[in-house]
Amino acid sequence: LGVYLKNNNQKELLIEDIKSLLTNDNSSIDLRSFPFDEPNLTSEFGGIQLPGPNIIDFTHHRSFFGHQTYSLCGITHTTASYEVMSSFSSLLTEPVMPWDAIICTSESVLNTVNKILEVQGDFLKSKVNFNKKVLPQLPIIPLGINTEEFDYSDDFKNNSRKKLNINDSDIVITYVGRLSFHAKAHHIPMYIALENAAKKLKKDQKIHLIQTGWFASDFIKNSFIDEAKSVCPSVNCIFLDGRDPLNKDITLASADIFMSLSDNIQETYGLTPLEAMASAVPVIVSDWNGYRSTVRDNEDGFRIPTYMLGEGYGEELMFKYMLGIIDYDNYIGGTVHKVGVDIKQCIDKLTLLIENADLRKKLGKNGKARANKNFSWNIILDQYEELYEELDNIRTTQFRKFIDLNSKVLPSNRLDPFNLFSDYSTKKLSDKSIVCLTEGINHIEIEKFIEFSSINFTDELPKIDEILKVTNSFEKKKDISINQIISISKIDKDKVFNIVIFLLKYGYLSLCEEKNG
Repeated sequence: LGVYLKNNNQKELLIEDIKSLLTNDNSSIDLRSFPFDEPNLTSEFGGIQLPGPNIIDFTHHRSFFGHQTYSLCGITHTTASYEVMSSFSSLLTEPVMPWDAIICTSESVLNTVNKILEVQGDFLKSKVNFNKKVLPQLPIIPLGINTEEFDYSDDFKNNSRKKLNINDSDIVITYVGRLSFHAKAHHIPMYIALENAAKKLKKDQKIHLIQTGWFASDFIKNSFIDEAKSVCPSVNCIFLDGRDPLNKDITLASADIFMSLSDNIQETYGLTPLEAMASAVPVIVSDWNGYRSTVRDNEDGFRIPTYMLGEGYGEELMFKYMLGIIDYDNYIGGTVHKVGVDIKQCIDKLTLLIENADLRKKLGKNGKARANKNFSWNIILDQYEELYEELDNIRTTQFRKFIDLNSKVLPSNRLDPFNLFSDYSTKKLSDKSIVCLTEGINHIEIEKFIEFSSINFTDELPKIDEILKVTNSFEKKKDISINQIISISKIDKDKVFNIVIFLLKYGYLSLCEEKNG
């Protein structure tokens, strides 16, 4: 194993980590470390695999030795921050090479990167004589999991449920991940769906929702706990500390159904649905970027359609972030009420799984087989090796081609999030979109609902008087187009779109078919 480290302290820490992974007393790893000021020595291994997407500084380091000396390979995580978007934007003007790569963990991530490059490329063409693009490879390789860790015995499954006082006939829904409504997944759509499903249960059944993760603050923690009591009083909500690995095992082993309705631009992949699949648990997820790369709809579970606003509705938000008027948390939090998940369809799919144990078993079996076949680290690392061989071949055979390198538009690394992440959702609202009132899904009066702490935390929240004008637009018809709402309510078009997506997100409206012409 070749490792590139900054100092000896890092080496000692790494050795301790490696020792903890060697379960066989006779097993060992031949460790070769390279000094930080001699990255050129990594050419023996082909180059350096970096833990993040920003490879620019390392290309500058490489220039001292010659760019043909070794390859650099990064990997994406979230792509929503200014720093990450800037690193992608600079690929067109910095000394990256075709024998470098940045691994994209899903097709949605690749699309995001290409949008940044396209806008920056157009800018450079207008400013300088810019025709030749030299870019790193952008392969799609998913993240992996250690699938064998999720082979739970029947005894462990039974004991896990007993520890939580869950009866055999009860239904357990689980969520694993950070508990954050502004940066991960808003909890209320899930709570609404569970409350509606709970009303259809048999008399001797109960729904238990196990949410295993951690809260960034007491404010967020209290929002989850208090709003669960208001929105889904029929559901027994259990919160476990996800920083304890045993709690995650207990959660997945107890599960009948896994649910994650991610709706945040910061989410790019999502490992926890894969972990649930590896545990033979059927999954219900939002049809949102990386989830559609891992979960097959109707095979491993169900992907619930998502909706978001179109290009232009996030420019002012990005402008505030660019100027530093708002920070990163408020930037991604400002998009939350402008993305919706189809709650009605979620209720339907959830109810279907609750009432059909055979279907749960079938989908869970499918998911486990897919996780083992496609997402085990043994499989994923083979793809890394193939990539490294390809980069090495390009570097050693083609380097002479490249060594001579010695209207209102936001910058490419600060694009409107509803343009940049436009392919995350299933659909986008248009003025021809038809919406209708959904009585009985969300039982909370809208005036009380917008007082919830997880709702009124952002300045992007619509005003209550304008919300009521929109809902009053339905007095004469059950379903109307957004264009008709604009006409009837006399409210500015942008405000109407923001209000409609807000009402869709929390179950007060649902989306019907879109009229042509």
